Amino acid sequence: MKIEKYVTIFEALAQASRLKIFRLLVKAGPDGICPCELAERLKMPRNTLSFHLALLTQAGLCCSERKGKNLFYRAQCGAVAAAAEFLLKDCCGCNMPQEVSHV
Repeated sequence: MKIEKYVTIFEALAQASRLKIFRLLVKAGPDGICPCELAERLKMPRNTLSFHLALLTQAGLCCSERKGKNLFYRAQCGAVAAAAEFLLKDCCGCNMPQEVSHV
């Protein structure tokens, strides 16, 4: 992955609303969650949520899938894992830790 892609990922997560959205997508698991439920949980207008979901999608942090009449979004955790590995790869001359402790 080129450095510009990592910049896009970190820019997308560097905003509180998008970080909250992403965390809810992660919690929703592989089945995803519909935007109406996200909007309700976050008490966020749907047009604002749509804007943030578009940015997260462009950054490769989530994807959407239509199931019948409903649209569901789910996290693309591989993008975050790759970004974390990129950050820690050369950290203090050591390899990326197997387990990441809470900060």
